[in-house]
Amino acid sequence: MTRSARTLLIALVVTTALLVGGTVMALSVGSGRDTAAFDNSAGRPPSDPANSLAYGAFGDPGDPTHWTPERMSQARARDPQVVESPGAPGPLPSTPPRSPGATPSPGGSDGPAGPLAPLPDAVAEAKPPVVNATPVARPYDTDAVTGKLFFDTPDGPSVCTGTVVADPRNPGRSNLVWTAGHCLHGGRGGGWFKNVQFVPAFNSGGHATLANLKDPGPVSPFGLWWAVDAATSQKWKDGGTGGASPASAFDYGVVRVRNPNGSPRSLEEVVGRAIPLWFDAPRELPQVWVYGYPQDAPFNGLTMFRCEQDPRRMTVDPNAPPLVRIGCTMTGGASGGAWYAKSPDGRFKLIANSALGGADHSWLAGPYLSADARAVLDTVKR
Repeated sequence: MTRSARTLLIALVVTTALLVGGTVMALSVGSGRDTAAFDNSAGRPPSDPANSLAYGAFGDPGDPTHWTPERMSQARARDPQVVESPGAPGPLPSTPPRSPGATPSPGGSDGPAGPLAPLPDAVAEAKPPVVNATPVARPYDTDAVTGKLFFDTPDGPSVCTGTVVADPRNPGRSNLVWTAGHCLHGGRGGGWFKNVQFVPAFNSGGHATLANLKDPGPVSPFGLWWAVDAATSQKWKDGGTGGASPASAFDYGVVRVRNPNGSPRSLEEVVGRAIPLWFDAPRELPQVWVYGYPQDAPFNGLTMFRCEQDPRRMTVDPNAPPLVRIGCTMTGGASGGAWYAKSPDGRFKLIANSALGGADHSWLAGPYLSADARAVLDTVKR
């Protein structure tokens, strides 16, 4: 064999080996990534080395008509509530000053069901002034990003509030709904809830009554969206309770839903928009707007309400980040509802979600969205 022929043969062998090796390597990386994203055997993506996230995959329901209007009317709120000592001290020195001005309005064992837990006097900041919740104008076309989240718990059918949020990985085509962690997972000693369904702009036309929620058209003008998978913080999964606890600062979650008609159109395309998430927003915000579907008396869960106020800090545990709090008379059912603030670019973005309420129904509080919340979003995006 000539020298040139030997050289050509060696080159062919090396090239073939590289191609085969590269192909095998590429398949191994891709397979590992996909398995990490959807394997729920450990309750989280195995690729998460920090063990800081809780992930759950939901199978399609056996009965697609599970959430009939009648069953929706049986759903009960499971919002964590706390009592506050009447002699609570004034703001802690770390509480930031608040701007006096306001910006214009933008238009049991498996979960939190335990006894009410008082806030420690040493860390409970002064309560904000009470703000009466006001009904959102119907129809909810411009507020269709807000809806009701129905789910089954060991205690029976339950309900929270959720919000359509932007998916950075799928701009303009999001299928993500932000809510509270306790609306998805029972917290300490609990598990993932079942048959999670999102109904954007629930009862937009105001035709439903408590006796009969009428036909699905008026009740769900944008359809009934089943959850495919969900994520919350591992801190909520391990430590969430029915009252204030360090895990309250991580009481948030997100679900991915699918089009009920099998259409490729996303939830964002159907309702018209999605709200961007604002992580690490300034705590000295002059105003926030909080939306929800309060259900416990004197409300009935058939109407969307909102409150607006300059937010305060609220510390429930000195070892956990402070929550944000406003005065608001919304009751159980508002959990998971969005807290909006105006960002420097003039857009309204979601900075928190309702997670705790006062037993006297005079205030709401929610976890501040920071790096942990961003990791939860990234988990379910995969």
